Parts: sequence; C-alpha cells; structure tokens
Amino acid sequence: MDPAPPGTQGGITSGIDDVQATATEAAGDASTASVSARFRPATAPSKPFIIALLLGIVAVLVFALSASALFIFGVGIALAFFLVPVVNRLERRGMRRWIAAIVTVVVTLLTMVVFLVVIASIVVDQGIQFVEQLPTYLDDLGRTYRELDLPDWLRSGTDTIIVSIQDNVRGIDQGAVVAGLIGGTLSLIGGFFAWMLLPFFLFYLLKDQPTMALTFYERVPLPWKDDVSKVLTITVGNFAQYFRAEFLVGSILFVMVTVGMIVIGLVTDAQLLVDFAILLGVIAFIMELLPQIGPIISYVPALILALASGPAAVIVVSVFYFVVFNIEGSILVPTFEGRMISFTGASVLFLIAIGFALGGILGAILVLPLASIVRDVFRHFFDQAVQESLVIDPIDQAPVGAAGD
Repeated sequence: MDPAPPGTQGGITSGIDDVQATATEAAGDASTASVSARFRPATAPSKPFIIALLLGIVAVLVFALSASALFIFGVGIALAFFLVPVVNRLERRGMRRWIAAIVTVVVTLLTMVVFLVVIASIVVDQGIQFVEQLPTYLDDLGRTYRELDLPDWLRSGTDTIIVSIQDNVRGIDQGAVVAGLIGGTLSLIGGFFAWMLLPFFLFYLLKDQPTMALTFYERVPLPWKDDVSKVLTITVGNFAQYFRAEFLVGSILFVMVTVGMIVIGLVTDAQLLVDFAILLGVIAFIMELLPQIGPIISYVPALILALASGPAAVIVVSVFYFVVFNIEGSILVPTFEGRMISFTGASVLFLIAIGFALGGILGAILVLPLASIVRDVFRHFFDQAVQESLVIDPIDQAPVGAAGD
C-alpha cells in the first residue's frame, strides 16, 4: 500500500557488524589493549510505549473476536497493497486520483469475476463428472489389480482395503454432492450483498491512501518514526512479495500440469488424463498456496485417474509429478520468493500445522508470510537493541615484554 515515506525502503539492516567494527576500532593494537563488552542497564518503558502496547493488545483482541465480520475488509486491504501503485502511476500520468481509483476498482472486479466464473465452471463441471465416474474408475483399477501376480498375504490385505474403499465410494449420494454444490453456490450468491461493500471500501482506500498515510505518520512520535516505517515496510513488502510469488508459481504449475497431463494422456492412451487436464491444473494452482503439502495433495487426483488408466500411465504420471515437485521446490520457489521465506522444510511443516490448528485452511495459507514478518521485525529490533545497548570498554594492558625491559 505504499505506507512508508520515500527513503525507507530496503532490506533489514543489522547492527552486529557495526558493533564488531566498533569493538575492533576500540581494541587498537592487540599488543597494547583489549576490550570487554557489556550491556547497559535496562530502563523502564516510556509512557507512550505502554499506552501504544495496551492499545495494540485491545486492537488484537477486537480483531480476533470479530474476524469473521472483518474478512471482507481484510480482502480489500490485501487488494489495496497491489492496487495502490497502479493508482499512483495513473495519477502521475495526469489522471485525477478519484478517477484512477474508480478505473482500477472496476477493472479489478471485472477481472476477478471473469476469473472466478471460469474457475468455478471448470471445477463444478469436471468435478461432478469425476465424482460420478469414480466408481467406474475404481472398478477398472480393481480389474487391473486382479490380473497382477501378487503373494497371497499381500493380495489378502489389499483386497480388504479395496473392498472398503469401493463400498464407501458406492455409498456416496451423487444427488447429495450436486445438491451440496448448488447449496454452496446459493450461499455465495446470498453473501453477494455483503461483498457489495468491497468495491466501495476499496475505492475509498485507494482514493484516500496518501491522506491516511500522511495523517498516520504525523501522529507517530518522532523517536518512533523510523521504526514504524521499517515495520510497515517489512509487513507490506513480505505480504506483497509472498502472494505475488505464489500467484506466479501457481500459474506456472497450472500450465505445466495441464500441458503435461494432455501429453501423457495422448502418449499412454489415457483419455481420462486428457479430459481432466484443466481440472488437475487448477488443483495444482490452488494447492500451491499450501507450501510443501499442497503439491503432494495435487498429485492424488492425478494418481487416481492414472490408476484407472493403466500401469503405464501410473508410472509416467508419478515421474512427471516428481519432476514437477523438484522444479517447484528447487527452481521456482527460490527464484520468485527469494530469501524472504527462507525456512527449512521441517520448519515449514511445523508452521503450517500451527496455522491450520489456529485458523484452518486460511491460517495454513497465511502462516508463512506472517512468520516471515515476525522474524524480520524481530531481527530489526533485536539487532538495533544490541547495537544501542552494547558498551565497549577498553582495558589498558602493559605491552608484551615490557616487564623484561
């Protein structure tokens, strides 16, 4: 959203190097002096800090208790992060800001509606078709399985699992599935009136953003201005970079999976893969929002279709998704996300589990950018505290060998 004034952009600076340089300079000649380091005594927080802390706690509690009602406004703020630069560019080219805001909002909403309609039509149409034909796919898979030469103990255990799966699938009420999809669609239409607030809220955000930012910074106490600017820069930058990167990586995966399934389906004579190629691409795009776990989940429906198509399709599809996983994790994510989400694989799984436990799917999607913001803000203030609190005391020593002179 361009909340930070000019000159505040940039990476997180660390005070550690400055402290080390100070220590080295204070040390001087190693033969004549050494240094010791200590922290200054802690001081009590200032009254403005205590007031701001209490206000922040109250704000967090209010937002947490009213999260469901504020979701639409959260979407508007997230969109504004990406759209404010567009409005600023149009304004610099001579367009009045309120006109630029209207044009940007209208184009954005039309694009979103077209995108959602296309995605929804693909998912609903091919999804219903997939659910309806799933029992047939599993029957074909069972026929292929029975032709395999397996040990008795393995066949007995596998038979039990297959029978259980087939019974559960046959028990699916297709009418209930369709009714559920229709009910979900009607629910979305019912929520349309609530979402009608979004265009107006977004318009006022875009139109009044410079005034709101200026007013906000004028109210911030002078000693805090640099820190507040840095925190907002980190927050906006990490969120924007993360979701921009996820969109780009998801779009690339959509193209790769869709084209790959069509090619594999034609080569292995697996018509199912060709029929559902776009649906599998959409699933890969959506699941990219769940790092590490999402690509594996997107492999499951492709594997089911491949199993129903024959052993050759299973092998080729499995190899293809293995290659896609490695391209996504080794090339796409490092290239587009850079060092911002530089968590290890184990840390990502741990954070996703926490996010899912606290906020469901939405929490699992948001946990990584939030964790990166917390990490970067902590680094900023911790390094700053070390630099400000560390005291270098020179200790004079007699030169080596002076006692013998």
